[in-house]
Amino acid sequence: SIALALLPLAASLAAPRDLRCARECADSLFSDFQLSDPIASASLSRECWICLGDPTAGIFHGQIPASATTDLLRFKLGVGYTEGWCSAGTPSGWEPDGEGGFTGCEVKHDFPGLNSTSHMSHAYVKAEMAKLPRLQYEGKAWRGNELGFIISNELFWPRVSPRTVSLGSTPSQHMVMRPIVERVFGKCDATCTSALQTSARDWAAAQDSISVQEDVTAWVHTELVARAFPNRALPVPAADFVALQSSIVTLSTLTQLLSDDVTQLVAGDTFSKLSATFDAYRPLVEEVYGDELRGADCAPTTDCVDLATSHLLDLLFFAGGLSVPSGLSTGLWVLHGDTAPYGEAFPAPGSLRARDDPGAFFYESIRFFAPVVGLPWWTTPPARAEDDAASQYNTAAGVAGVRTILNLALANKDPNVWGEDGHLFRVRPHAEYASHFVGFADFALDDDVAGGKMNRACPAKSLALAMGKAFFTAWEQEEWCTKDSPGYTEATPFVDPFTLVRGVVEGRRCSPRWPWEESECCRGTCRPEIVIQGVPYVEWACRA
Repeated sequence: SIALALLPLAASLAAPRDLRCARECADSLFSDFQLSDPIASASLSRECWICLGDPTAGIFHGQIPASATTDLLRFKLGVGYTEGWCSAGTPSGWEPDGEGGFTGCEVKHDFPGLNSTSHMSHAYVKAEMAKLPRLQYEGKAWRGNELGFIISNELFWPRVSPRTVSLGSTPSQHMVMRPIVERVFGKCDATCTSALQTSARDWAAAQDSISVQEDVTAWVHTELVARAFPNRALPVPAADFVALQSSIVTLSTLTQLLSDDVTQLVAGDTFSKLSATFDAYRPLVEEVYGDELRGADCAPTTDCVDLATSHLLDLLFFAGGLSVPSGLSTGLWVLHGDTAPYGEAFPAPGSLRARDDPGAFFYESIRFFAPVVGLPWWTTPPARAEDDAASQYNTAAGVAGVRTILNLALANKDPNVWGEDGHLFRVRPHAEYASHFVGFADFALDDDVAGGKMNRACPAKSLALAMGKAFFTAWEQEEWCTKDSPGYTEATPFVDPFTLVRGVVEGRRCSPRWPWEESECCRGTCRPEIVIQGVPYVEWACRA
């Protein structure tokens, strides 16, 4: 742990401009260093990074400055989002302000990285996201190849210009694609809801075991593709797509530490499969959407079908195709995992029933375990805004661009809005989610700008919520349990992978088996106990 904590210092001294920087960096690193919590307490000052010129931390000339990389590495080394962004030192990250409210986690400057300002105040986040459609339309805000607060490697988007995930497309491209996405994925009526419930029920009934999150992702993927291409077969088998998705999500982030040449070696197989998947989907996009794309302005991408194919794959790989399975999987963990080690953060194991209110239960899962952590944009863009091969972080002058990050994950736990138990998993009334939830960038709406075509709120919000509600409505909670011990950390992906099997949880009735047969108990064994209530009888139950 100590060695990992020293990564920031090692990165800063890898190519120092002179030894003057060493003292500033060492002093700042050890000023608050705690041996009991080396990862969270290890940090370098703004003055240190400026002195060093903010060198890249990549092994071979990586693309993201070390100030950002070392901040982000904390969340891969066990630091939770509250601990990483908030300074109050309380479980919630906030403390009473003496006036009936809470303070301590409103804003964090130069995090992650120089000139990045993160905002966690719900009031600020809600107000500022409403300005984004106009800011971007008027060229006062620029969005790059970013997923949440992560800046991704553009090599994974080779068929479009600029080389970016759909969230970073130009305003003109966004205005072409958003109406299509809203029409296809934007609504889920009663017929749609009923079909989703039937699909979820049939899917679960066909399983003897469920790998969380892989199998859940495959179900969501199949449903989304069916919406995009009705009555057509999957262009790529769901299991293959999900395996590729896992590789892309990981490599598009980690390869930012490496040069492009090294990335081509590390991710070569993934690039090949991604290209084949693009080629498999493109004919369907041409067939279904080609007519309405014909004549549209998708510049600087020369072919609107290429742009639409890339955007659709982004939806399947990263948007609904990743965030919905994430919310379903964390919900399954709350229902079936051992939450006891985390104290009051979760209700007592076995005490929740998703079917009591499946819609609110799913909403709470995506509030507490945020699938989308941040909504970023730049007011002083990096050089990448003008040159598709330039820095994704620094300006042409070599200094960090100015970046705003609305931290949706922590705004959705702000006690000033959610109450002093906002940092706890508690299923809440629907009205609270409707009024306060910001995880879909819900308030990034301005229909006065380009007729709403520049809106940045998730266009598939209604469908996502319908999928979550349908899944937990159909979920037969009592039929499933896990023999694994998946843990929880307050950082993506939040919970460890685990497998659900058909079985009986501890304390519930079971049927005795022969010694050579596998027990139906997930934990313990099926053992008898004499119950004396009137006439004594033997009750078999799973017991530790």
